[in-house]
Amino acid sequence: MSDLSAMDIYQELPQTDCGDCNFPTCMAFAMQLASKQVSLDQCPHVSPEAEETLAASSAPPMRIVNIGDGNDDVEIGGETVQYRHEEKFYRPTAVSIEIDDSLEEPELKEKVNRVNDLQFERVGEKISLDLLTLKNNELDPERYGKLVEMVDDESQFPLYLLSRNPEAIKEGLTRLSNGNPLVGNATEDNWKEMANLAEEYETPLAVSEYDLSGLAELTDRISDQGAEELVLNPRADSISKYIEKLTKLRRLAVVEEFSPLGYPVLARVNSSTPFQQVADGTSYILKYASILSLDTTNSWQIFPLLTVRQHIYIDPQVQNSVETKLYEVGDPGPDSPVLFTTNFQLTYYSLEGEVEDSGFSAYISVMDTDGLGVLNAYADDQLTGEEIVETVEEQGAMNKVDHNKLIIPGLVGMLRMTVQEEGGWDVIVGPEDAASLPRFLRQEWEA
Repeated sequence: MSDLSAMDIYQELPQTDCGDCNFPTCMAFAMQLASKQVSLDQCPHVSPEAEETLAASSAPPMRIVNIGDGNDDVEIGGETVQYRHEEKFYRPTAVSIEIDDSLEEPELKEKVNRVNDLQFERVGEKISLDLLTLKNNELDPERYGKLVEMVDDESQFPLYLLSRNPEAIKEGLTRLSNGNPLVGNATEDNWKEMANLAEEYETPLAVSEYDLSGLAELTDRISDQGAEELVLNPRADSISKYIEKLTKLRRLAVVEEFSPLGYPVLARVNSSTPFQQVADGTSYILKYASILSLDTTNSWQIFPLLTVRQHIYIDPQVQNSVETKLYEVGDPGPDSPVLFTTNFQLTYYSLEGEVEDSGFSAYISVMDTDGLGVLNAYADDQLTGEEIVETVEEQGAMNKVDHNKLIIPGLVGMLRMTVQEEGGWDVIVGPEDAASLPRFLRQEWEA
């Protein structure tokens, strides 16, 4: 945003100081916008006229690229910082599973269906894969095109068409019912043909090269050809070299604002060892990959990668919390246990999951602690015996049951007597960690 000062930007903002952008004032937001530390879409109240005025200047140093169309499209790039604590990372790494065209049709369909089924739920959020990579290693262009058509019909994810042969890519593009796949890879040998296809079909294009200077020259030539939606696919001989290149690319994009490399980055896991695949994939998610591509359908490998992504792509400046209310887990009745906890998201969903696994139904009274966990809320004087009693009474938790027992977290067992005296209940100190709850309930609970 070199052409506009913070004051210029401030004049275009609503000037309400509402705080919805996560900054206390519009001027504070304008100053961050001027230094390209945030993007304009963080302000939900900017007028269309102001958006038009500021759009070009507020464009992030890394281009935003869309893959697919419809409900399952994937948006990558648009990052503004190198380190998450500076602000946050905006667009989560898209995880793609590779499928080779050497597979026989029944085996290929089975693999596509396994990819479709790789969906999980963690801390109240559904997490899943994002893309499907179809590699062209053996088939001629016509047969590859037919294969693309079949996979497109079977898959619920946007496709990444991967081939060295522009003719194969063209066959695939002509047979797709859902538009805007990622195609590639454009290299020194085929970049003109690939760029023409990307421009003609208006699809994003992956560009691959070993040397970063060579990669920059290639993207310059390709963008001059008319293809502007690019994804960088650097190549390296080892994981250390790969991470080094990913780090340099992020710095060149968001710190140096070097536009020929200001694009999202694709990283491919090359190891064939299952545990190493997870380790490599984790490293690439942590170190700036916008797309992670690997060849596995094992849920025990995919789930930890999606978990890492979920953790990294949250706003570190905002506590993750759940609604403050009385929750019902299962089908609780008058003899069900009543538990108390705070509204930190991970704490609540860990507790809920363990209650479900225990075979018990229960009521969970959740207190507002600004998203802090039990021990942190206690240390911050937000969790006291009196406030526990007030929360449980306001939510009417004890009116739901015929007994007089309340289970509080073991980490705040020191509050037992205060809660018992203030509330008049029989207060039971539960385990310190949620994982011990099923055993605790089976051994200790009696209405």
